[in-house]
Amino acid sequence: MLINIGSTSVLVSEVIGKLRDKNTEPSVFRENLKRLGTYLAYEASKIMGKSVKKVESPLGEAKIDYLKDNICVIAILRAALPMLEGVLEQFSRAAVGVVSVSRGKMLQEKGRDFRIDGTYVNIPYLEDKVAIIVDPMLASGSTILYILNIIKEQKPKKIIILCAIASQYGIERIQNNFQDSIIISGAVDSILNEKGYIVPGLGDAGDRAFNT
Repeated sequence: MLINIGSTSVLVSEVIGKLRDKNTEPSVFRENLKRLGTYLAYEASKIMGKSVKKVESPLGEAKIDYLKDNICVIAILRAALPMLEGVLEQFSRAAVGVVSVSRGKMLQEKGRDFRIDGTYVNIPYLEDKVAIIVDPMLASGSTILYILNIIKEQKPKKIIILCAIASQYGIERIQNNFQDSIIISGAVDSILNEKGYIVPGLGDAGDRAFNT
């Protein structure tokens, strides 16, 4: 399942525009990743379980919907950190996991698959939780598949992937391997170049966010 929120929201489209702009300074880039994280989390909340509670106002009783699901947000270091901040503003009770990975040797021609080198994984137990993976770029899908293969044995209740920009190829690859996963993206680009980068994309999110 794919939800492209940039196709229906001008606010999201504006944020994506600032992220794409090569002249956007790192501090502004980080702020807009955080802002996008709040929008993506809001969209994710629509497909989560809810319960009803009663509260007393000064004038009477009201019924309020609350999120029922237990949530674990998994951030891919380092690029996802600004987005993680925005997501956690919406899901303040969520547990947090982190994964440090890097792209290694190209395994298929034209940037369609890469070896993923994992250096650190710290993810809370996910059984009966909604696992939300946060990564600004879903390009070839190799990194996301690496993480999905780690967490699938824990049998999370639902898997949601939040990204700023996704390639059409990456989306199809994830959906072919994990049909029940839900991808929520700020934009979808059709081109994945021979080095495995999304075009027009926004460049390297980690480098642009942290000025490296």
